[in-house]
Amino acid sequence: MSDIHRIVNKQVNRWNVEREILDRRHIEEEAGRAVRPSEQRPVVTISRQRGCRGKELGKIVSHELRYGLFDREIIEYIAEHASVRREVIESLDEKDRSDLELWIDGILSGRIVDHDDYIRNLSKLVKTTALQGGVVILGRGANYFLSQTSAYRVRIIAPLSKRIENLISQEGMTEKQARDEIERVDRNRAEFVKRYFQKDIDDSLAYDITINLGSHSLDGAVKIILSALRAKGWTVAQTGGDKRGTSRK
Repeated sequence: MSDIHRIVNKQVNRWNVEREILDRRHIEEEAGRAVRPSEQRPVVTISRQRGCRGKELGKIVSHELRYGLFDREIIEYIAEHASVRREVIESLDEKDRSDLELWIDGILSGRIVDHDDYIRNLSKLVKTTALQGGVVILGRGANYFLSQTSAYRVRIIAPLSKRIENLISQEGMTEKQARDEIERVDRNRAEFVKRYFQKDIDDSLAYDITINLGSHSLDGAVKIILSALRAKGWTVAQTGGDKRGTSRK
């Protein structure tokens, strides 16, 4: 079993345990009562410009929330491996699986232009995580897939000079390499969004909040995200508490 499959397995097991706990609670409280959306932990999507330290932020947010992190590598691994994808989808109960298929049919016939197998599998995965809750999704158009859900959609930006500085100091690039890398990756991400969703990746209306990491520290950005989730009605228990003890510049 690969390292990525172990990560996915761990998340699926976590979802199963959480659902069992909720099911027992519902039986004890009121037989047959439907799950309230507020009882499900939120999904956070993070879209970012290259060089903003967005992946690092995603890791910190997932740690603070005690959620799983699905980055591009994990998402694409699941999308491309039928057995793993089936394992993730089967972690849903039967009603949610039916809702998933209806959602896929609806979104592919409406907002998504290209209906190839990759985007269909990707959409199944992203929606599954939304139905389960308790996950941070990094990139891959998750904010567009989940635009009609309660997912909290974050966009991370920073001035070009700051992003170049980050790539030079953290990844050992030259200034030219950093500029070229930023231009290439940002262009590819924008083209992905344009191709599948017919959207402009920089349109602020596609996100619930945009955070400038040129004027905020990573720790400050985490505090903003946690505060925003709680302002929307998610409880401290659902958003992992607050256990940060040190500042991250």
